[in-house]
Amino acid sequence: MPHWKIAQITPIPKVPSPSSSSEYRPISVLPVLPKLFEKVLYHRLYSCLTEHNLIDKRQYGFRENHSTDLAITTIYDELLRNFDNKLITCSLFLDLPKAFGCCDHEILLDKVYHYGIRGVSHKLLSNFLHNRMQCTKIGAFKSSYKRISCGVPQGSVISPLLFLIYINDIAKASSFHTTLFADDINIHMSNSCFNVLQTTVNLELCKIDHWLRAKKLSLNYNKTNFMLLNSQKHNPTSFKVIINNHSISTEDKLKYLGVLLDNKLSWKPHVQKVKTHLSRACGVLTKLKHYTTQSVLKVVYNSLIHPYLNYSILNWGCASNATIQPLIKLQNKAIKIIKPTNTKSLDEPFQHL
Repeated sequence: MPHWKIAQITPIPKVPSPSSSSEYRPISVLPVLPKLFEKVLYHRLYSCLTEHNLIDKRQYGFRENHSTDLAITTIYDELLRNFDNKLITCSLFLDLPKAFGCCDHEILLDKVYHYGIRGVSHKLLSNFLHNRMQCTKIGAFKSSYKRISCGVPQGSVISPLLFLIYINDIAKASSFHTTLFADDINIHMSNSCFNVLQTTVNLELCKIDHWLRAKKLSLNYNKTNFMLLNSQKHNPTSFKVIINNHSISTEDKLKYLGVLLDNKLSWKPHVQKVKTHLSRACGVLTKLKHYTTQSVLKVVYNSLIHPYLNYSILNWGCASNATIQPLIKLQNKAIKIIKPTNTKSLDEPFQHL
């Protein structure tokens, strides 16, 4: 069993020429055989949690029949509803650095016990988490083994589910409307008065910060941002959001789960982002068409263009025709490059919206 709990860490550079340890991403490689055991354990634990509706319904990460699209739709619909009702909304996007690696084992086991996983099953999970070891390997060199004192095992089948249990009750820590995708957290609150909203937001954020500290997690104040959504033309510059004496910056647009949400809910920044990717992809297709076959060009299209058009189209596809039109033109341009004659327009993905 001890060999099942040994991880080999391989540092992968985040940048072309890394100069410090922070510019490497640690990738954990675990033995294959224990993953079969973990898969059985995962299905039993997940079945128990879902059967008794123990996982918060606003958690969309690592769950069957849930996705990033549903999480984005939930946020967008609520923001749009507040927008239509002439309410002012403060929407915050929280950044939790190294959240999976900071989970306290005893807190996690207490939560598991609270949800009814007791007896032999609880001892099994305790044994799974404790006395784990890891080493770092770079080329032919390997470090000595060190004990892992916290965090869910990276690369493990069951770790994402254990993290969902760990963070499951964060939505109950405050009166914010909360949407979760694992550790990607959006919280928002609305009111008809700027002053009341500012006061309430800052008070409730203290509760969030207190909850995170109690669970030995933390906020990255520099990467935590907020948007102020208001149907009026201008927002007051005096609106401040402060967490633990750290001022949180405000933005007109913010990235969440791969899409750009803007404070006017127009989807223009996101469409512009997709347009940039499609323009580059069309340039690639134009250069390749002289040297390769149509089948290869189709593979390039499905790799560089289709994913950007397809991702979360149920949300940003409701933008105005004027906003979406540049994407339709670029899509048709790509098809003409692949198949110059008898080209069929691909407006269809947009026509049902």
